[in-house]
Amino acid sequence: MRIQVLGYLLIWIFLLSAQGLQVDSCRNLDAEDFSIRMQSSDNLLLIDTRTFEEFAGERMPGAILVESKSKLAEMADSLDFDRPIFLYCENDQRSPVACQVLCDMGFRNVYNLKGGLIEWRLLSYKLDKEKIRKKRKVH
Repeated sequence: MRIQVLGYLLIWIFLLSAQGLQVDSCRNLDAEDFSIRMQSSDNLLLIDTRTFEEFAGERMPGAILVESKSKLAEMADSLDFDRPIFLYCENDQRSPVACQVLCDMGFRNVYNLKGGLIEWRLLSYKLDKEKIRKKRKVH
């Protein structure tokens, strides 16, 4: 009887710890928690997963644009798995997918802005609205 109870206890502990690993690696944060976590993180990477047109109009200060999974995977090859990575999109449709891609690759500190820039704007957080032009390729 004691061995059976001990077995159940060990399984329960394993499941809780495995669940905790997933929560620790890829988190959805509301705008307030996202902002606080960014302010307290060193060497963070802020990724905008929207289109160039959306990014060119306004973006979070310091964000870089990563429009596709292939560009995300290419960029991720050069990153430390422990680096804090913060992602957002317009309305929380694209960034959760990008977060999951990074978590599946083994990144341990990935944060998604729940509600996207819509939520960010509602709370009047700072945005960079300087217009950006797409560079033309010279042949």
